[in-house]
Amino acid sequence: MRRYTLPIVLAVALVATSIWGYYQYNEKNDYHTYLDIQFQRQFYDLIGHVENAQVELAKAMVSGSTKDLSKHLNDVVFQSYMAQEKLTQLPLYHGAIRSTERFLNQLGDYSTAMVNKSLEGILLDEDEMTTLSELHTYANMLSQQLIELQQDIVKGGINFGDLRREANRDLSRVSDQMEDLGLINIEERMVDYPELIYDGPFSEHLQDIKPRLEGENITEEEAVTIARETFQEENIGNIQVVGDIENTPIPSYYLSGVRDGRLNGQNVSMAISKTGGKVVWYLNPRETGESTLGADEAIDRAEEFLNNIGYENMTSTYTSAYEGQIVINFAYEEDDVIVYTDLIKVKVALDNGEIIGLETEGFLINHHARDIEEPEITEEEARERLSSGVEVESTRLAIIPTAGKKEILCYEFKVKFGEDHYLIYIDAKDGIQREILLLVDQEDGTLVI
Repeated sequence: MRRYTLPIVLAVALVATSIWGYYQYNEKNDYHTYLDIQFQRQFYDLIGHVENAQVELAKAMVSGSTKDLSKHLNDVVFQSYMAQEKLTQLPLYHGAIRSTERFLNQLGDYSTAMVNKSLEGILLDEDEMTTLSELHTYANMLSQQLIELQQDIVKGGINFGDLRREANRDLSRVSDQMEDLGLINIEERMVDYPELIYDGPFSEHLQDIKPRLEGENITEEEAVTIARETFQEENIGNIQVVGDIENTPIPSYYLSGVRDGRLNGQNVSMAISKTGGKVVWYLNPRETGESTLGADEAIDRAEEFLNNIGYENMTSTYTSAYEGQIVINFAYEEDDVIVYTDLIKVKVALDNGEIIGLETEGFLINHHARDIEEPEITEEEARERLSSGVEVESTRLAIIPTAGKKEILCYEFKVKFGEDHYLIYIDAKDGIQREILLLVDQEDGTLVI
């Protein structure tokens, strides 16, 4: 009988292994099918946002009043930034879509600058209208090219899940594949769009700055551990490194996982910095239900989350709510001074308070130990530099970036003039007015321009 024991055991093990392998094979195929559906939805949303931006640009150009112009250009800002978010989440080689990303980013920022001008009652001049017309032409071209690309993908039987697997193995092969699909052609045409010159918001200082992030280089296994520990409450399973993110200020590992740890759970993605092992961004693109939380409750939830993952002394500054979600901007606070350069954004679902988005790049790039000097002029002396026509509502110290990529300590005055509110920044060293921002209250939050 003993002669047959080992063969029987081996046979049973072989059958068990075959069954397990078959299960794993089916599970893997189901997962990649699910990924493909998610990526197709992201691509569909990308096309929709680009088309909407193009339409709103057209409406802006034919608007007969500065009020209507501001409304449509504000919509362009939202649509362009949403399109950029969808584009960067697709499994495409980021080096090949850099020009398109830059176009969408500058489209939003230029529109913001024009909103700022039109809200002051100033009509756009001929050159600015020409620039809007050119941007509209390129947005229309990008929209048409994306639609054609989508049709080519369907005809060619290209699976987005397969495309990402190809990207994980060999990005150069993906570049060739994208060239066959016409994406490289889009990039070549997008390079020709006009460079824009404008006064951008505080976020503009992030461009071309060497990150101050320090720490040891981490392995892929350590990145998975960090992701699991950071999002313990989200119960993310099947976390794995699926690629590298290069040619960005903070080189990172690109990870994916499944919310709730189940095959039919929500797919999520994130980037963990190779230096220091910090979460650069996190995205859970789930659909949100009916809102049950207010802005204050969402802010409390976001603050609690940041504290739990090690970001203390963060103060909420501005919010923007849309489609059952709210994005909360946080700035670092030190010795009662708001440091606007150290930015973190948290996205909260308003149906249940779940954290569905995180972006820490501004903080990771700029945060460092500072020796904040005492102001050389008093608050009263700074207040004397304001117009006599404004009503001061609040005052605090803040560090803001300059165009020369430096930081300056200012008194931040929130003032009211007529029916409008403004933030005026007076240099705490020499009393020079450094910046004025208009606060536009909307149903979905406060726009700062």
